[in-house]
Amino acid sequence: MVVAPTSGNNVWCAAAGGHLTTHQVITALKTSGVAERVRHRRAILPQLAATDVVGRDVMRRCRWRVRFGPVHAEDLPQYLADDRRKTDRMRRARFGVRERLEMAASWAVPSGLVLGVLALALKPSWMLPLLGLCASLAVSVFLFYDRIPGPRRLLFGGSALAVALPVVLIAGGGGGALLAAAGACVLLTGVLTFDYTGSTPIEGSSHFEERRWRITLDLDRCRGVYSCWEVCPEACFEKREDVRKIDLAHDDRCVLCGACIVQCPKDAL
Repeated sequence: MVVAPTSGNNVWCAAAGGHLTTHQVITALKTSGVAERVRHRRAILPQLAATDVVGRDVMRRCRWRVRFGPVHAEDLPQYLADDRRKTDRMRRARFGVRERLEMAASWAVPSGLVLGVLALALKPSWMLPLLGLCASLAVSVFLFYDRIPGPRRLLFGGSALAVALPVVLIAGGGGGALLAAAGACVLLTGVLTFDYTGSTPIEGSSHFEERRWRITLDLDRCRGVYSCWEVCPEACFEKREDVRKIDLAHDDRCVLCGACIVQCPKDAL
């Protein structure tokens, strides 16, 4: 295993943000001494690095042939056992209950620490209820937010208020407690949903300039290399083996990561 620095970011964010690039991969391969320890020149990179690591450029500049492995590292043993063949499941970014709860925890802990410290300084008896509110809102956002139709932030924030305020009244809270609960709901809703799309693999981030772009396919240029099919984390492409072409069959899934554009050697995308 050769480790390349990503400035503390996960692979996908690092590649998309310029912290894991072709240059970093080449530098890691050249300076690590790995070439003297193995008899081949084949490097398996995480699939989500494909947004900014150009496999053919790595080959051209340092003679290492790049293959993009599974999205998730836990699938590597099976991928290697199957002679480096990826199943559809290995190619897709997953966002199931476990991943959703992990993201909820990563947002709830720092948010809860800030609220907890404020409550401890101003009104210690409010600390535990506010921490509970923070945890429940974080879990609710990452479990249900993408399933809400219409103006999601407004509907979610309104629902949070509709639940929190009656609970405070039933618990015997006064006007101050009601204001604190309302303020915490508004604040937490804003924080947790500010870049929800950029915190998940199911939608493109709402805070980048190209968010309104769409990927198009030029079939005249397509030569059926299928590099786009290999690196797309949302399985937007399907192979057309009969004509040796690719089909952008599920463009509604596209999150604009750009990996297909970066890897296509024929500029067909």
